[in-house]
Amino acid sequence: MRRWMWNSLSLENKEWWIVVILVGLLLLAVFIWKEWKGKPDRRFYINSFLGFVAILCLSFLVLRPTYLQKVRGEAVLLTEGYQKEILDSLKKNNRRISEIEYRPGMDLSSKLDSIEHLFIMGHGVRESDLWQLKSDNVTFLPSQISEGIIKLKYNQNESAGSDLMVQGIYRNQNARMKLTLKGPGENTLDSISFLNKGDHHFKLKTNLKVDGKFLYHITEQDSAENIINTEALPVIVTANKPLKILIVNEFPSFETKYLKNFLSEEGHEVTVKTKLTKQQYKFEYFNTDQVAIYSLNRENIGMFDLMVFDDQSLKNLSKSERNILMEQVSARGLGVFVQQTGNNFQSKNSLGQLNTLPDEQTQVKLDMGSNPVLEKYHVQFDSMGLMGMIIGNYGYSLQIGQGHIGSTFLKNTYQLLLDGKDSDYRELWSSLINGIRKRSEKSAQFHSDSYWASVNEPFHFSFFSSELDPKIRVEKQYQVPLIKNSVVSDEWMGTVYPKRAGWHQLQSESDSSSSLNYYVMEEGLWKSLTDYNTLKRNKRFFSKNPSKIQEKFLPQRISPIWFLTIFILVMGYLWLEPKLR
Repeated sequence: MRRWMWNSLSLENKEWWIVVILVGLLLLAVFIWKEWKGKPDRRFYINSFLGFVAILCLSFLVLRPTYLQKVRGEAVLLTEGYQKEILDSLKKNNRRISEIEYRPGMDLSSKLDSIEHLFIMGHGVRESDLWQLKSDNVTFLPSQISEGIIKLKYNQNESAGSDLMVQGIYRNQNARMKLTLKGPGENTLDSISFLNKGDHHFKLKTNLKVDGKFLYHITEQDSAENIINTEALPVIVTANKPLKILIVNEFPSFETKYLKNFLSEEGHEVTVKTKLTKQQYKFEYFNTDQVAIYSLNRENIGMFDLMVFDDQSLKNLSKSERNILMEQVSARGLGVFVQQTGNNFQSKNSLGQLNTLPDEQTQVKLDMGSNPVLEKYHVQFDSMGLMGMIIGNYGYSLQIGQGHIGSTFLKNTYQLLLDGKDSDYRELWSSLINGIRKRSEKSAQFHSDSYWASVNEPFHFSFFSSELDPKIRVEKQYQVPLIKNSVVSDEWMGTVYPKRAGWHQLQSESDSSSSLNYYVMEEGLWKSLTDYNTLKRNKRFFSKNPSKIQEKFLPQRISPIWFLTIFILVMGYLWLEPKLR
């Protein structure tokens, strides 16, 4: 206990201690010399001791000694959505509990140092502020989100001609609510109504016809068609780049007949090679030069972004053709789509093994547009595996090196066209092609996990480049400091704090084609979604970092009035003692 007490003592101005000791020793020497009368007596010892005490008090007044005192007391951090009833209950149990109004980005360290325990009420603190709470004793008292869009999923970057699909979960406390998707001109594109209150999955869709940066909106309306809330939805639509596609079939089929027509109408450069007899082939050309391709080699394969084989044509390739094809897929990023033709789904081919599971269902309801029903093979795709990716609820893509190979378990997809469901057919094959096609090769590229940014809040991004010292600028003006990832050698990470709402751009100095367009939301937009994500992160954070009750000590300065009082008393005695004697 005594050892701990001495260890708890410290000095605020400890950098002056050498000077203070030297001056103190000098003063003590002068005082002793003044008190010396030729021989030591009782009075000399008493006065010398009191002089030492006076000089020690003066030294402490300069050095300001402190000691560690155990912190006591509690505080409650009030975040967005806290419940006043719970706050009143806490204040009833502890009348001395202090309240802290939370603001995103605020410094909590000074307030947390003076309390032993912290309660957090409401939806929690923002992710960028959680680091301040790691070592504190915290109890999180969450409040649930009452209403609004609490989950959102959509592709912010789409290509012209494809469909914008907005999905999520909407929570409403009142019946007969309605969500409406509106375009940049405030025209209604799609809507969905909810007759009952609760959590509802929703899906809104529209076709994107023109490329550019657009701001769509989702409005929330009550039963009287009054607009309760409006949320902005930024979308970047890129112009379609025509693909060079080779279709190789062992025999003519209706599937290929309608597929080649669709691809040519979309502007792609399509070459179709169909086997008629053992030595005869039929070639068709759409939007491209007439160049017959009899056998596959590095030169002619290298021209294409996507190759479509039926399972028999892929199986009948020569060994050299298979090796060249595998090389182009793995090293050059070529995409290969396999058309299934037999009664049995061919999950294994010369390029790779598609992950499938047996399934007795012979039909499937497609998760798109009018939710059409199509025939299917007796399999379903298994989403397990790091290199595999499910496309919709009907396709599968397997990554092999830089490229992809994929297929669908659907039969006779042209039936959609015969039934007049052209948009469903277009959405089906556009998603399959985009999931497998060769990716554009860039020397550098940006990535961000966020749909958008918020004013005065951090927006994190990654920049992948082989440059030794890449430079990124905001709006071609301000350079952003980057931190190199210690694990991924070509990844650089940066953070910006946008000051105004609207579209912004990050761009590489060395490659003008490498840029990231992102939208900064005005304050107050997507409040329900933000609060829900904040609540989820706080729950996860405090569950992984359980609070441990640990004593906290803070340095407290010993009041200088004590040293001053002792000094005055001592000096008073030394002044009066000769007179009284």
